[in-house]
Amino acid sequence: MKNIASIINFVRSVEPRSDDDGFLIATLNEELALCRKYGWRSTVLFQYDALVRDDYMDLIAGYPETEKGLWLEVVQPLCDQAGISWAGRYVWDWAKGCNLLSHYAPEERRRLIDAAFEGFFARFGAYPEVVGCWMLDSVSLAYMYEKYSIKAACICRDQFGTDYMTLWGGYYNGGYYPCKNNVVCPAGSLQTQIGVPVFRMLGPDPIYQYDMGLGEPEKAQQVCTLEPVYADGGGSRAWVDWYLKENYNGKCLSHAYAQFGQENSFGWEEIEKGLPMQFEKLSPLVKSGKVSLMTLGESGKWFRDTFALTPPAAMCTDTDWKGQGTGSLWYNCRNYRVNILSRGGKLWIRDLHLFDDRYRPGVTSDRNAEITTGNFNLPVMDGFRFSKGNVRAGIFVETPALQDPGDLAFVTSTPDETTAAAAAGNVRFTAAETALAVELPDGAYLRFVTAEVPYLPYQKVTPKTLYMRFSGFGDAPYRYALSLAAGAFRQDEKGLLIEPEDGKIIINTRSYK
Repeated sequence: MKNIASIINFVRSVEPRSDDDGFLIATLNEELALCRKYGWRSTVLFQYDALVRDDYMDLIAGYPETEKGLWLEVVQPLCDQAGISWAGRYVWDWAKGCNLLSHYAPEERRRLIDAAFEGFFARFGAYPEVVGCWMLDSVSLAYMYEKYSIKAACICRDQFGTDYMTLWGGYYNGGYYPCKNNVVCPAGSLQTQIGVPVFRMLGPDPIYQYDMGLGEPEKAQQVCTLEPVYADGGGSRAWVDWYLKENYNGKCLSHAYAQFGQENSFGWEEIEKGLPMQFEKLSPLVKSGKVSLMTLGESGKWFRDTFALTPPAAMCTDTDWKGQGTGSLWYNCRNYRVNILSRGGKLWIRDLHLFDDRYRPGVTSDRNAEITTGNFNLPVMDGFRFSKGNVRAGIFVETPALQDPGDLAFVTSTPDETTAAAAAGNVRFTAAETALAVELPDGAYLRFVTAEVPYLPYQKVTPKTLYMRFSGFGDAPYRYALSLAAGAFRQDEKGLLIEPEDGKIIINTRSYK
């Protein structure tokens, strides 16, 4: 188990939403000076427009300790260099699909990557070892790994529709090896994985980020993350205290990860409200050795040296910063992710997505001309998207014999560090790599609750198998299934439920067609 913090600042030199974008380089200077004050190495990822500016290169030359890489949002100068037409309204366009590599055909993506890497080589005399972007695709990532031997990458946290982008159903936090078909899906084997670890950015709140906009699944999510510009997240002293305590509480199984830093587009006046405070609070954890401060490249090296395949990871939240008595367990492994929530005397599965590296979303290999682009995994229960109005979706424990659940208790210190458990009263969930087990009292069962939304995946049910079909944004439908090793599916007048067998339900969490 390792606690990791990475400082990653990503840099643009253009801001069409401002009359004067001179504040951008001043912001980078403040971020670098803050890191030097603490003697900390950070990672700076340059968008191509900043890479070709001499003033930005002169500034970074004064900070040789800084790791340098590429921020791979597409801008007009990069398109011009690669000989590809630009469809944006401005030099950089935050609200058009053309700012992402997935907007372009695979061969165009490779040309854009080559142009960016050659531009980096011209400045620094070597190709970058680290890259990042809000959203990358597996074609682009595999190309950079195979041709340029990149060591690590970072992408946005899970979000639905925020800033015109959707990444949904993936590893909730930390690092993983993506599969060749889907960059947000961990590979199930060495044969199907891209050998570069990808880390999720921005430090999402493990309780409340998921529910931002709950009941309005067609609207973009709002934000509750470690980003220092948000007053109810990374800009709040109380929230940062809580996040650091919970993220690094020793219950993460393989690793706990958080990315600190901010894009310079927000400006130092906004970033200054939270980032120095975060560093002040992070400093004693680094000095004591509880948290290892690593650049993105160092994080990638540690991950590659430690794991051949994606390891299980957990986020166990023992306290609730809003004081609502919520307990939350996120468990991620190569086969699935699950979130178990406890609140108000109820215990339920808020989220269950399967990782199937045969599933290939259209954004992987097709030109995506839409403003809103998306990468998904396969939902069994999506507590955000399957909720609407006053109907909160989930797989709920229903029983006449539930003891007072009290606080949600977590156990993640198994000898092989692959299993996590959540127990409340006389109910216990145990998540392992190939199965999710549920122990229930007499008379109890699991009830699927969903709103009437058009994208529910359920197609057919037998006592041992739930057959499903899923389609992302315009993707061809993909068929998959979930089976039970113990227990039985049943339907009644209220919908789908799972009844236990000898007090147990065991869900096989490897997707199959």
